[in-house]
Amino acid sequence: MVKEDDKHIIKQVRKGDVAAYSMLIEKYRHMVFTLALQLTKNEADAEEVAQDAFLKAFRALDSFEGRSAFSTWIYRITYHQAISKMRGNKRKQTDYDEDTFSNDDNLTVGNLSSEILESEDRTRYLKEALARLKGEESTVLTLYYFEEFKVDEISEITGLSESNVKVKLLRGRRNLLRELKAILKSEAGSLL
Repeated sequence: MVKEDDKHIIKQVRKGDVAAYSMLIEKYRHMVFTLALQLTKNEADAEEVAQDAFLKAFRALDSFEGRSAFSTWIYRITYHQAISKMRGNKRKQTDYDEDTFSNDDNLTVGNLSSEILESEDRTRYLKEALARLKGEESTVLTLYYFEEFKVDEISEITGLSESNVKVKLLRGRRNLLRELKAILKSEAGSLL
């Protein structure tokens, strides 16, 4: 359901107060850009996707029914804009061969980060590791952990089934851990 303040702003925009839309842009611009960046892996493309998403949402605001939150709706538009942009650019993303890594890793992201890293280092390494993941895995992890969306909301945003979102969360966490280990191993090697 639409949050009350978003509902009020949308009502104002529909009545002709176009400037009120800037409040929605201000409220959601950071996450829209972050989501676009997670998918496109390029700041310029992410800015373009974010602008296009807000413009598309503005033009389609009359068709927004309010059955889901405005944030879910704008993130879904952003997700699809980013996917379209990536297809248009035909960029290659690095695929990691899962067989390259051993399956007997017993470390978890939680104990790895809390025992080894300071808070600011954790953030830096997490962002670097997230940037190395495939677009959808990175996006799903970001929406789930940083934006605190539920699986059903992520499913609505991405168009993936709930079970597919759960699989991407599981694989994403595993791949994130592997990337963190690779980054930390590289970092430790440069210190010696």
